[in-house]
Amino acid sequence: MPSRASGTLMLMATVLLVSANLRPAITVVGPLIERIGADTGLSPSALGVLGAVPIVAFGLVAPVVHALGRRFGLERTILLSLLILVGGTLLRSAPGIDGLPQAVPLYAGTALLSAGIGVGNVLVPAVVKRDFPDRVPLMTGAYTAALVGTAAVFSGVAVPLADLLNWELALAVPALFALLASTVWALRRAPVPEAPEDSAPSVAGGRLPTTLWRQPLAWQVSLYFGLQSTLFFTLLTWFPAIQTSHGITEASAGLWLGLFQAAGVVASLIVGQVMQRARDQRGISAVVIAFMLTALLGIIFAPGLMPLWALCAGTSTGCSLLLALTFISLRAGSPSQVGQLSGMAQGVGYLVAAGGPVFAGALFQAVESWTPVLWCALAIALVQGALGHRAGRNVQVE
Repeated sequence: MPSRASGTLMLMATVLLVSANLRPAITVVGPLIERIGADTGLSPSALGVLGAVPIVAFGLVAPVVHALGRRFGLERTILLSLLILVGGTLLRSAPGIDGLPQAVPLYAGTALLSAGIGVGNVLVPAVVKRDFPDRVPLMTGAYTAALVGTAAVFSGVAVPLADLLNWELALAVPALFALLASTVWALRRAPVPEAPEDSAPSVAGGRLPTTLWRQPLAWQVSLYFGLQSTLFFTLLTWFPAIQTSHGITEASAGLWLGLFQAAGVVASLIVGQVMQRARDQRGISAVVIAFMLTALLGIIFAPGLMPLWALCAGTSTGCSLLLALTFISLRAGSPSQVGQLSGMAQGVGYLVAAGGPVFAGALFQAVESWTPVLWCALAIALVQGALGHRAGRNVQVE
């Protein structure tokens, strides 16, 4: 029994460590976005594109990840993704090569590291479904907390690191963390399944199974994932700039961005335990959206209380991500189906979300005010709430 318990703890630790690497390389950029623009000459629209590169990469990678996982195995595929994350993070911090502007490795490295993260985004839920089938909401809450927590830490230390080193080296620091995760993951021993996965489930009456792309529930999960990602990445990219437009210092804006993400840690742990006992997730979804609406209206009408609105927005985005990942795991019936639904939801969802930072940057550049951007975000939150009510029902895809 002790060896079995220690083996379970090792499995949990490795999942949490990989999850902890799925955001820091991205979230470290937000607090430094204006400094990067000043040094590279990139416009707000171009910086919005930089913020959208990870989301586009997630969306393009997601549909093929399930096939890679089945072909090479979950463990080897995730290990390769971590090594790609290390390489891309280092490339992003490289200076311009052979006369090329520094923006070239900045964008190329961001795309490469994002592809590595995109693999983990899809396969970690499948690992949770396979290794912890009776504790999916609880484990999803734990790894969401790990993901959001480390993202918050790296956002909070980004400006001090850039002051101590420079912004290029500050962007490279997450590579060390990813290298640690790849080393630990390589030592992992996956459990041997008692029976093979259902690669071709039987269908009563001899009918062909309905594909995910034809099922409303799969689309509800996918679009919910997309809209929560739109809000998260838009705020992640531009929340510091929104704050500095109200006279908040760059260092304080970075701290409030860290608070924005840290709030999701506690919220994910609490909500994960609640969902473990809940019959469905519709009520939780409604409360989560209420926090986001409060935050957006607060930023518009009472910007002097920015730490409070950062807390509310972070609680909402952290729980929204937890809900989106839980929808993927609970609305599918097996690890194989989780991989398929995860690929669809993240492929569609991230491509939907990619326009968020770009549109926000372009709209601000056109009107020189963040208020219209915040009203657009509020409309997106309302639609997300409606989708959460549908995706939160206690049903599964066919």
